[in-house]
Amino acid sequence: MALQSIGDLAQGFVLRQQGAHLARETDRLTREVSTGRTADAARHLSGNLVPLADVERALTLADAHREVARIASVDAEIMQTALDRVEESGQTLAQAALTAVSATGAMQPTVLAQDARATLSTMIGALNTASAGRALFGGDLADRAPLADADTLLQELRAVLAAAPDAAAMRSELDAFFDAPGGGFSTMIYRGGQAPAAAFALGAGETVELRIRADDAALRGQIKQVAMLSLLDDPALALGNDDRTALARDMGTGLLSGQDGVTQLRAQLGFAEERIAQARSRTDAEITSLGIARNDLVSVDIFESATALEQVQSQLEILYTITARTARLNLASFLS
Repeated sequence: MALQSIGDLAQGFVLRQQGAHLARETDRLTREVSTGRTADAARHLSGNLVPLADVERALTLADAHREVARIASVDAEIMQTALDRVEESGQTLAQAALTAVSATGAMQPTVLAQDARATLSTMIGALNTASAGRALFGGDLADRAPLADADTLLQELRAVLAAAPDAAAMRSELDAFFDAPGGGFSTMIYRGGQAPAAAFALGAGETVELRIRADDAALRGQIKQVAMLSLLDDPALALGNDDRTALARDMGTGLLSGQDGVTQLRAQLGFAEERIAQARSRTDAEITSLGIARNDLVSVDIFESATALEQVQSQLEILYTITARTARLNLASFLS
């Protein structure tokens, strides 16, 4: 019977190759035992990676939708806070105006005008609110503040109202400036877009739009009343004491009556917030479900892996023993 053998150099190479293989198996099984997941998905799934790829793709989309919903939720919350500031400051000024005209003695237009100018700055600042560099009330032009500052507004409005001969004409000019198409507000004050901001894709074919812009009629009406009150003490306007009192009463009443419009905007925004919250809950549930499906595909039997790890470690120890003994072999030992 012919004996086949390999040389010492080849034998050393074979031992090293087997050692490297067993070391890789030890590393793989150790990771599987510690994580409960396969370290080689292709081997674990017998090469059929399609189900795992589908789950991973769905998880990626769900994560993206969850992030979009998070951003939408933050934006809506910030917008809700801004509208609250507009509503609250307008209501406070309206009460101050009506109290001033009903108080005993002459009305103090300077004090009321100072309060109005502070309120105007508050309202414009609220509607110029931005999140992550995006103006939230600017429609589809979110890279800039949608409203000019209060000083610019009052300067433009003063130039228009100063030419009015009486209070009646002044009211007409005020309405034209703020409400007429192509009026001063739309051409010189509002700098945002004319279309709503892009909708947020929440997943499952659902989208939500935060459509409120700073030039909305309800918000524009509040700014109009406050701007007129801000110029109540302006010497450039042809106003007598009676005219100032009448304007203060009218503007205060207009501010109060316009609160309903702001409240409706807040309700509209609240409905969008509710839909966003529902979408976030749905996406979280979807991600949990997909995570379970992925774990089912890549999970391993820890007991089985631990048993295999012990076997590989035993083989590795035996291989080290054989290698060590082989390294000590020499001709003198063989002949003795």
